[in-house]
Amino acid sequence: MSEAKREFGAADRHAKSIAKSLAKGRPVARTPDLDRYLADSPEEVFAAFKGVVRHMPPAGDDEALAFGYLFLLQALLEHLRYGTDRGDVEAATLIAKFQADVAGQRNSGEIDGRLLAYVAGALHQAKIPVSSEFAAASAQQDIGFETASFPADVGIALEGAFEACGGDPFALVGALAEVGHAMPEQARGALAFGLAISNRSQGRAAAVLFLLDSSPVVRRMAIGALDQAAASLSPTELRRLIAIRDWRPENERAEIDAVIRKARASGIPCAQWEAGEVETILATAIDGVGAQGFLLVSPAGRKKRLSSILTKGGIADAWSGEPESLRRVRATLAGAGMDAPTLAVSRSYLDRSLSHHLALAIDRGEVPPFGLLQVAETVGGADWHPAALDFTEAVTGLLAGLPEVACAATAAMLRQSGELADLERLEQSWFEDDPQVRQIVARGGTRGREKLISYLLQSTFARRRDKWADLFLRTALWMREASADADLCWPELAVIAKAVAQGQDLTEIGLMHAIAERTIDVLAYDGLVKAKGASARFG
Repeated sequence: MSEAKREFGAADRHAKSIAKSLAKGRPVARTPDLDRYLADSPEEVFAAFKGVVRHMPPAGDDEALAFGYLFLLQALLEHLRYGTDRGDVEAATLIAKFQADVAGQRNSGEIDGRLLAYVAGALHQAKIPVSSEFAAASAQQDIGFETASFPADVGIALEGAFEACGGDPFALVGALAEVGHAMPEQARGALAFGLAISNRSQGRAAAVLFLLDSSPVVRRMAIGALDQAAASLSPTELRRLIAIRDWRPENERAEIDAVIRKARASGIPCAQWEAGEVETILATAIDGVGAQGFLLVSPAGRKKRLSSILTKGGIADAWSGEPESLRRVRATLAGAGMDAPTLAVSRSYLDRSLSHHLALAIDRGEVPPFGLLQVAETVGGADWHPAALDFTEAVTGLLAGLPEVACAATAAMLRQSGELADLERLEQSWFEDDPQVRQIVARGGTRGREKLISYLLQSTFARRRDKWADLFLRTALWMREASADADLCWPELAVIAKAVAQGQDLTEIGLMHAIAERTIDVLAYDGLVKAKGASARFG
């Protein structure tokens, strides 16, 4: 097999399949084959990028296939980011090497600014910060907007963007976020400042959304400009300021309060929330890294609107789509790739979960993505205020009213908890994976398997018992949303969560034993895959 065929084989196969789906307007199906490829072939980011370069006009002649490769590149980058979330040094090194390679190609003239902008968008979608090398390469050329300075009337400079987005501030800021991902913070802040003081109402509406930018520098510049433009804000913009006030770190709330007071003093009334509604809320189970996805279906006249929220120690992502036919929404739900077990949940469950994750984000000085405000306006989420879940109160609430025998953490029940049938699908992602655990497992070959499991439980897992108690509690709350006929094991899981939190010996809890055992199996498999990959490259 030639080097070119070997390099583009798997990537080309997946890119072609993705391109066909995109051309037909269908969501990309996350097949087991694609998932294995994304998980086992992180180095394919280079092949995927070469595919984009190879096919993208004007140098290439197949734009549809180029975008198939671009979609594949974004998915590969996202999987690498999952690795960095777990502390995987190899994943971080590969991301840095990839960005340096792309920046080098731009600096040498091998690729143009348009391709660099596409890669910046893929990095943005994967939630990977750009490297200093990538940002420097972007700053040296025009990728769609000026990065060094802006004219006094930003509305003129962004006329095309306003028109393309139909005056929708959420669409405008979403487009600017992708293009501006490689911009320095000061440049993004200058853009927000210019939008706020422009003569266009859409500019001020967009500037309000910049108050939920991930950078404190950008947020500070945006609020400074809105302070100057407070008397020109619309009633809707005032309502949005009030809504997101509590979504920002406490040390940033005084500035937004000042803008709200100035707007009110200028006689600007606060618009009422529109009667948002949600017909269906689907929630995935909580995975091993604490992530949970929500899909919401809301009425939009004769059509339906699909919204999505991803929580992971905060609000990781949120968006609302355009109104679509019920048939199209059903097709999107069917192909959404929600492979994790999913339940229809109540509005109160959604509200409680979002309030909890808002509190977690604020404790870290972070803000949710601006898409959360769009979802709030779609479903009527005006009461989403930060409020962390109280573990003791939640466990007590779950067990209240149950027979005393069902609430007892008996030794037999704890030992047998690894055999709970309802957890068979849920716990596939429940394992530890970080450099410290990998090192322990790698060195554990000299120990017997049971001794290694006990050592993990008494050391690393014991130090992280709060994490696992929280995961069990949240899973129990999720399970309770099912109908009573489902008879899920949420009472047992609540008891296990309480036992873990209260210091029970983890070696005596069957569920924890199973998680430690799975950790060893997963890390051993990953090591085997990497060894085979190295053998294929150098053998």
